Amino acid sequence: MMPNTAEIVEAIRRERANVEWINESMASLRKQYGGRYVAVWDRKVVDADEDFEALLARVRKLPDPESVTIEHISDREYVWLF
Repeated sequence: MMPNTAEIVEAIRRERANVEWINESMASLRKQYGGRYVAVWDRKVVDADEDFEALLARVRKLPDPESVTIEHISDREYVWLF
């Protein structure tokens, strides 16, 4: 069944909230999860792994996998110069 407009908007809102939280929390995430992928649900890390496929397989078993954002956390901070 296709999601309706309200469901799509809510999914985008959840994704945006997770990504904003990841960006705001990057320093502490890097210390704890540097070099790994993290799965974030409702602005909380629910799982992490160096292997993306293994993490994705576990996330797919969660009750609401569509609400989980997976992001790689670099073990280094990069500065972009323009």
